[in-house]
Amino acid sequence: MSYTVGNWQTATIADEGTTSGEIDLGRPCDYLQVIIPTIDAATIKVTVSDASGGTFVNLGSGVTTVSGTGNYATTFKLGHYQFIKLVTSATQSTSAVSFKVRGMRI
Repeated sequence: MSYTVGNWQTATIADEGTTSGEIDLGRPCDYLQVIIPTIDAATIKVTVSDASGGTFVNLGSGVTTVSGTGNYATTFKLGHYQFIKLVTSATQSTSAVSFKVRGMRI
């Protein structure tokens, strides 16, 4: 099986925020790899849109529980979406946090 892997991008959740800015993966992708930094304890979910600037909805394939200690990576089944945001269940009140994300296409 052959994969096309996108470039790493940064998805930042601002201090006192819960949602990153929109990330354009550059093309529709089957999977999303996420490297999670140290965050205030929360779960993370992915929201997706069919267009840049569109309405973002929850991706049904998963929520990742995070302890807050960082050094954690995961892969979400993205289902051929191109535009994503990361959302935490708790406000990131310690500081802004930056996740690394990239899309993969089969």
